[in-house]
Amino acid sequence: MADLLEDSSLLQIGSEGSFRERHFVVIGRIQLQYRSGLWNEWHIVFDDGRGAWLAEAAGELIVSAQVQVSDPLPAFEALAPAMEVALDGRRFTVTDLQTARCIAGQGELPFRVAAGYDVNTADLRSSDRFLTIDYSEAPPLVFVGQSVTFAELQLGKLKDHRLAPTGGTSPLAVRAFNCPHCAAPLTIHSPAIESIACGSCGSIIGVGNDNVQLLVRAAQALRVVPWLPLGSVGTLAGVEWQAIGFMRRSTYSEGTEYPWSEYLLFNAQAGFAWLIEYQGHWSFARTLASPPAVSPGRAGFRHGGRDYRLFSRGSAEVRYVVGEFYWRVAVGDRCHVDDYICPPLMLSRELTAGEVSWSQAEYLEPGELSAAFGVATPAIPRVGVYANQPNPLVDRHRRVCGVFWKLALTAILVQLAFAYLFASQVVLKQALVFAELDEEASVRSQDFVLGSRARTLLVRHSTDLDNNWLSLSSTLVERNTGEAYTGVQEISYYSGSTGSERWYEGSPSDEMVFNGVPAGSYYLLVDYQLGSDRRVAVVDTLEIMRNPAAWSNLLLLLIFLAVFPLWSRWRRNAFEARRWNESDLGGEDE
Repeated sequence: MADLLEDSSLLQIGSEGSFRERHFVVIGRIQLQYRSGLWNEWHIVFDDGRGAWLAEAAGELIVSAQVQVSDPLPAFEALAPAMEVALDGRRFTVTDLQTARCIAGQGELPFRVAAGYDVNTADLRSSDRFLTIDYSEAPPLVFVGQSVTFAELQLGKLKDHRLAPTGGTSPLAVRAFNCPHCAAPLTIHSPAIESIACGSCGSIIGVGNDNVQLLVRAAQALRVVPWLPLGSVGTLAGVEWQAIGFMRRSTYSEGTEYPWSEYLLFNAQAGFAWLIEYQGHWSFARTLASPPAVSPGRAGFRHGGRDYRLFSRGSAEVRYVVGEFYWRVAVGDRCHVDDYICPPLMLSRELTAGEVSWSQAEYLEPGELSAAFGVATPAIPRVGVYANQPNPLVDRHRRVCGVFWKLALTAILVQLAFAYLFASQVVLKQALVFAELDEEASVRSQDFVLGSRARTLLVRHSTDLDNNWLSLSSTLVERNTGEAYTGVQEISYYSGSTGSERWYEGSPSDEMVFNGVPAGSYYLLVDYQLGSDRRVAVVDTLEIMRNPAAWSNLLLLLIFLAVFPLWSRWRRNAFEARRWNESDLGGEDE
């Protein structure tokens, strides 16, 4: 067979690690190549003698072992990305379909590789499992496993030249050459790279072994200078990354192009990540090892304890590339993209004819990014509200609501304290009769005593007035001193029917308040005039109450306090309205 192609793997024959607290040793590997790149399948053996495979592709590590399934397996031709498949009671989603060729073998393997062989493979995922169907044999072979991180495997005995001497992140193996078209100097930072785009002439060059072959010369009139210089090193999420590739992509909506930028980041142990920039808004993205099982076009779903809603969907096209990539990228490449948001997170599904992949992006503040990579260039000005940009007014609204409830509770407690300490007391309740007279008349109430000063004295008239009016002039008189307090009020109440509907106007009851009434012996003198609309005597229940609870003041205070959270809520919702106005789905009310 051919020699193994150089790649970025830190693994080698003899490397050791641990999976689920079981020690293993790497004893062999095969290398498979497909149209966009290659991946490694490392053969590992555990201390108990059982074997498994450690797949290494696009920066992801997957441990799997062969299993037997009772359900019939679907034909390779019948599968499609994003299709759901049920096997032995578990549902999987098809994520990748490849026609690959095993091009090399090394070490101890459980089968003969000989001169290589072609194979159709289907990768499927569930929430916590990874499944591969290998169609190289009949019946097909099934392997089940899970995605793991470099740290989780506790790997040792790695390639010496890949290990940092101080125990830090692994350095990149750098290789330099000239563009075969324009002779511009180019540099490859990682042997995992499958293609590199020349920034001078726009050519896209495929990289294989020590040979460099020109794949496509893209006549790119567009020239974009990346804001983050390629080669920049910075720390995000506790990992030191190096920017090795830059891509400009765009989508179209109603004839308008919406471009954005993507930077490929590389770390020898963590693999690959992305920085995404749109109109000055940045996000840090990683591929999801356990993507959600969501059918295309679904409006929303729950994942990881969060609710995500569909924000945009459309076709994304590669418009410009420069730097290095782990697949053979080409200008004009297209895929369908669905973006689901739960700020500050966004889950994106990219769907092509042979693959579906999910990534999770988290919003980054421009200042945080500049500090991480030490970029002195002024940040790109932010425009509008981005899809997963956190709403800064959410926390403010929450604080305003917290203050409102504290003040409202305080006001209610104070009101209850006043009502309890200055308990209301009925000092007089008497029936009065307002007779039918042509001229004004008066009635006098019984005497009542105030033992101490009354903060307020409520005088309430509850009448049986009907379709008439009553004018009252009430004078509160202190019997010993003659000091008087006067108040005027008018009571009217009318009712009737129009067709089958009843109508009412006014009220047969009314009240007035005297404030700061000293202690003493009092009576109420009521001068009245009864309307002539209906010549019927009116019976009134007079009630005089000492220090009634004034709930109207509390209501007015609560209404005043409520203005602030309502205003805060309106501002918060206005921010969300600006966000959803940028959505393909239009605005959305909160």
